[in-house]
Amino acid sequence: MKVTLIKPNIGRREDSAYVDEGRMEPLQLGVLAALAPPDVEVALYDDRIEAIPFDEPTDLAAITVETYTARRAYEISAAYRARGVPVIMGGFHATLATDECALHADSVYVGDAEYHWPSRSRTRAGVRCGPVTSPRSAWPTPEC
Repeated sequence: MKVTLIKPNIGRREDSAYVDEGRMEPLQLGVLAALAPPDVEVALYDDRIEAIPFDEPTDLAAITVETYTARRAYEISAAYRARGVPVIMGGFHATLATDECALHADSVYVGDAEYHWPSRSRTRAGVRCGPVTSPRSAWPTPEC
């Protein structure tokens, strides 16, 4: 099983690889990569500094979404979904605008991912995720 983790850029311009100048490491994705079970291969792409290889085989695309990256996250999601790859979105925007994100993903992870990510990273194509309440918070998270 392979999971691809993605940190979207604010947007893309044809004449430039970057739109934003602020570069903080995508630590949340590093934490999720470290928490994945040993038999799950993880790839991590930071759209702010590298091109996303959409045609590289993967079983699941997981995209962290912040409000200012939502538009680009939806573009990335559409590219994966057009290739038949299921997409799960999480992050602040997914937690606060769940219904909007649900229009662009197969599943929306609401709340703190590190509590349930090891089991959820095994999500496979064709599995629908439904809400469940995290034991460590009041936010619902997907039960896959």
